[in-house]
Amino acid sequence: MYPPLPLAIKSVLIVEACLIVAFNSIIWFLFLKRRHLRNKSNYFIASLSASHLLIGLFAVPCYVSSRRKTRSSLTLCTEVFYYFLCSSILNLYLVTYERYLSIMKPLFYHRRMGSSFVVGVIITAWIFPIIPITIDTLFRTRMKIHRFSVGYLIYHWTQTLLFLTIFIVLAAVNIAMFRVAKRQLQAIQAVQSMNSTIVRRPSVQSSRQEKRTTFFFVYIVTIFLLFWLPRIGGEVYELVHHKVLDHTNPDVITLCIALLTPIFDPLIYLFFKADFKKAMRKMLRKSNRLQARVSPYTNTPGAK
Repeated sequence: MYPPLPLAIKSVLIVEACLIVAFNSIIWFLFLKRRHLRNKSNYFIASLSASHLLIGLFAVPCYVSSRRKTRSSLTLCTEVFYYFLCSSILNLYLVTYERYLSIMKPLFYHRRMGSSFVVGVIITAWIFPIIPITIDTLFRTRMKIHRFSVGYLIYHWTQTLLFLTIFIVLAAVNIAMFRVAKRQLQAIQAVQSMNSTIVRRPSVQSSRQEKRTTFFFVYIVTIFLLFWLPRIGGEVYELVHHKVLDHTNPDVITLCIALLTPIFDPLIYLFFKADFKKAMRKMLRKSNRLQARVSPYTNTPGAK
């Protein structure tokens, strides 16, 4: 059983969990409320947001309360946290893959992104994490390998290198997409400036919006890479120097930094992605109109 978390760190984790739930709930409310948001690209966003939402609802509270639990309960809480984390990473991969096809292989995009394919890969992103989580649970409970034994080092170096590979692939793909999208957007802007006296064609407008959408997805992956970099560095440090960092203050601090990712992602959707931004504005205007109807005489001089 580990010592309780310091009050400051526990407070930060609880606040982060509340913000994760609040912001991602708004995304899901808009997604369910506004029919025009239910396109193929936004289905991947909704799945990613759902994984973030469940991290805030279950994973973080479970982690905060796990310090005073038995070893088996602590293992269960750890696996719950890593299940939602794995699902979040896989959903981020799907978001990146969808944008990659859209920007790098637009002709292949419509053939590949059928409804059955979209549903199938999203379901896979939620089922596949069961496999590594089951293996990890067996290592923690049945095999009980000793800290920094050969088996322990092989197992955890495999995990760390796999995560580093994901990290590098995401970074490389998004750098390539950013460059291509930037060149294409500059070309679109050049065409529009040459034909400024002509009414913009819908195809040009939609193409420009598509390229800007790609930038937003690149920002999402960039945030993931930046906030998870300290966590990965801690894992490498632990394995290289044979020091246990589990549930220590540095370990929890890197976790707090990593949990900024599911907070910032929905904010990017709401403030920078055109369709979600428009839906948010409509919802706020509708709310203001309803308030005006409920109290029409509030600001009228002499009203009682």
